Amino acid sequence: MTEAIQTSSSFTFGTKAETLSNLTGRIQSATIGELLYFPCEKWLSEPDRILDAIQEKFGTQTVAVRSSALSEDAATSSMAGAFLSILDVDSGEPGALRTAIQRVVLSMTGNPRDQVLVQAMASDIVLSGVIMTYDMVHGAPYFCIDYDDESGRTDAVTGGSGVHKSLYVHRRCPEHLVRSDRIAAILRLARELEQVCHCAALDIEFGLDSQGMACLFQVRRIALARNWHPVTERRVHRQLTQVERFVEQTSRPMAGILGDRTILAVMPDWNPAEIIGTTPRPLAASLYRYLITERIWSLSRAQMGYRDTGPADLMVTINHHPYIDVRNSFNSFLPASLSDELGSRLVNAWLQRLEQHPEFHDKIEFEIVPTCLDFCFDATFPERYPGLLSPTDLARYRESLRQLTLDNIRLAPDNTLECALRDAARLDEEISRERPIGSDIDCATHLLDRCTESGTRPFAIAARHGFIAETLLRSAVHRGALSEDRLALFKRSIETVTRKLLEDYQHAGTGRITPAEFLRRYGHLRPGTYEITSLRYDERDDLFTDMSDWTPIAQPGDFDPTPAETQALNELLSATGLTGIDAPALFDYAAKAIAGREQVKFIFTKCLSDALSAIIRWGGAHGLSRDDLSFLSWSSIQQSQYQAIMDDMDRHYLDLADHARRSLDAAHAMRLSHIIFSSSDIHVATLNRSVPNFIGLGTATGAVVKLTANTPSTIQIQGRIVCIENADPGFDWIFTKAPGALITQYGGANSHMAVRCAELGLPAAIGCGEQIYRRVSNAHHVELNCAGKILRPIEAN
Repeated sequence: MTEAIQTSSSFTFGTKAETLSNLTGRIQSATIGELLYFPCEKWLSEPDRILDAIQEKFGTQTVAVRSSALSEDAATSSMAGAFLSILDVDSGEPGALRTAIQRVVLSMTGNPRDQVLVQAMASDIVLSGVIMTYDMVHGAPYFCIDYDDESGRTDAVTGGSGVHKSLYVHRRCPEHLVRSDRIAAILRLARELEQVCHCAALDIEFGLDSQGMACLFQVRRIALARNWHPVTERRVHRQLTQVERFVEQTSRPMAGILGDRTILAVMPDWNPAEIIGTTPRPLAASLYRYLITERIWSLSRAQMGYRDTGPADLMVTINHHPYIDVRNSFNSFLPASLSDELGSRLVNAWLQRLEQHPEFHDKIEFEIVPTCLDFCFDATFPERYPGLLSPTDLARYRESLRQLTLDNIRLAPDNTLECALRDAARLDEEISRERPIGSDIDCATHLLDRCTESGTRPFAIAARHGFIAETLLRSAVHRGALSEDRLALFKRSIETVTRKLLEDYQHAGTGRITPAEFLRRYGHLRPGTYEITSLRYDERDDLFTDMSDWTPIAQPGDFDPTPAETQALNELLSATGLTGIDAPALFDYAAKAIAGREQVKFIFTKCLSDALSAIIRWGGAHGLSRDDLSFLSWSSIQQSQYQAIMDDMDRHYLDLADHARRSLDAAHAMRLSHIIFSSSDIHVATLNRSVPNFIGLGTATGAVVKLTANTPSTIQIQGRIVCIENADPGFDWIFTKAPGALITQYGGANSHMAVRCAELGLPAAIGCGEQIYRRVSNAHHVELNCAGKILRPIEAN
């Protein structure tokens, strides 16, 4: 048996127990609980003597019985979490202590020299977690902190349970940018351990008590450090300087754009995290910019009566990470009739509220910015922005929203929604009737140009109408004119292209239509709308492989508002000043907006998918694979139409693709916040926890299955909880397999998957954010309760 004894010799790593023993008395920034350890062979030969020694040392204290195997904390492998540790064991109960030690011994390798560590349990712990002194995978120069400050447990992070938060602090971060005293205390411990241990690559488990004192539970070397590239640290240091300058530049005042500063975020507005991912390949990112965020996003809103932001881009890119320029986004939600002075005050206030409530970054239209006059505006605006506007200015703003809302929800031949639906229908007819003339690259260029004008522009308008409809209906529920159940029934009553797809898929399985007919209608769909490596339905050989487990699609129910609902809605419409619109007209508008948005997206994705197919043919003719093409920007591909390539085509483009591959690989080493409020957030990166968007009121409990873009459709998902990072219509096949529920990392309350789940009555949690998604998608079983707003892993039996 060995106790912790301070010696004057230089520090050396050993087993978990030996390392803690060697550190006892050497560090000032943390305490190490009393400990005693012994080899397994000693336990097997003298268990009673060991129990006596433990009780003599700890009395009736609560202790932790922990593994300390020889293979656990070695320099080349950590075996972290491989063996058992048992917490909260009463050392005054010999039976409980004996059982705990025996279980820990049996969990290890069988080597008689493996050790058991008995240690006094830390008390009054308010925060616990793990800090890596470098990014474990890439060796990037960040202190990577995962911590739990809610459960009070010491093993919530290491055990993968509970809710935890993540923070990345650049190793050269100035101290004043670390605003949390708790995080500063953890960083002091990490830096001291680096000096004492003479090792900069450390994996540290810690706790923090209510007085701010750190408790050290474990420290080991990061075994993966031997794989790190030596250039990574210097490159990240150099790049962060450039990123800081870019963020400062982006936040300066801009001509034609109101607001004193900006915020950059990955999920507001057109939500690139959901659509193309947080580190998309160059072709997907460039197509998204070309089709949406360069100009179409603002032109479509200006057409609907919002402020025209001119040539301002909605999306910026930082080292392959796309961000929405939130100031530009907020400008585009101002009614065009508002003065610049009033608009500036509003934009600045909206930016301030987002900074105070970063959890709303994927819900800005519902929690930050009024984009129409809903039935709750008169109560919520003064509550959220007290004293911001004088009564006169508030009346002006309200009136401009009222007129904008009326102009958009009145269904007439010249209504922007009706015009968008007609434009999209013409595009659908055009691409179904004829194939563009010319080379493959000419064909791709023509399709993308047509997609921009008659696909994504009408879609942007239809999507904005969908938000207006959703906002009005939600506020009607909040005011008591509708119940949540009745709103869900209304949404399920809407006939959309998704429901038709699911019905046709089942008809293809039963022989009512042929697979060829199904693919003629839906073959263009691909999981990953902008991703060229994602296979289309008509390129997959597994789509109809196993259709024995399908279940009938529930037919849309009829929805007729009750007299009480009609009266309540009419009273709200009248009181809000939305004259000329009654309850039936509002429901008609909402149904057309929700169904129309899905229909227009279906059409424009057909045009985009055909363009991607043309690019694939062009690449194949020049020896370029899909993977090669995904690393080329659209502008570099299109360049071959008007500029002579002064080398062999394959060599020219393969060089560009290889350079982009290396650049994207390096970008993964940079840790950036999902929301950047200022240049200081470049040095301290937080992964903000999103509040999931719970769809419907249903519940589901079941096994988890995680899907990617190229997951075979034969995978068994019936009754399971399906997890997808960023789902889009290409994943619609999952609904034919009767999943139990859907969980996504990205996506908003009004996203396409949210609409599909509401329509089908499928319980869903959309847009959970990285931390919650990672926790539930890695669990074996999950409980989802939409009515109770509960999403949590559960232990599998």
